[in-house]
Amino acid sequence: MTFDPDDVGATSLRVWVDLASIETGSAERDAHVMSAEFLDVPRFPRAEFTSTAVTVSRDGEAAVTGDLQLHGTTCPVELIVAVQRTWLDDKGLMRAAYTARGEVDRQAFGLRWNQDLDFGGVVVGDRVRIEARFEMVRTADMDFASATGSASPADA
Repeated sequence: MTFDPDDVGATSLRVWVDLASIETGSAERDAHVMSAEFLDVPRFPRAEFTSTAVTVSRDGEAAVTGDLQLHGTTCPVELIVAVQRTWLDDKGLMRAAYTARGEVDRQAFGLRWNQDLDFGGVVVGDRVRIEARFEMVRTADMDFASATGSASPADA
């Protein structure tokens, strides 16, 4: 992530996820999700998101639009990103924790496997919710108060 508090619109974000790291709480389901019927992790081991625009609202949340590459297909996605907290670590480096949320249509990425249920409906819905938590560490000089809206690091 690159971020300039004086030009938030120039912020850019690039994230990739190792799809073999997926954990759903069921080893059998994990294996199925990673198989060729779903994500086909041996052929497509990563999902990658690259931002194209960032807009910050008055409440501090950011709408981050970009391109999500998954299963060999790239589609536009919007994520809502919010700062959860900022702090100075024991080495004096500024850290910030964020959440991101969004939603995609799995069929847009060619993920079509499904199975009918005996009582109606299907096993897998088309809408997939994206939820992520991540932390960033400042690597370049930046005014802490400008980046967090705090008067001092102790207030963050």
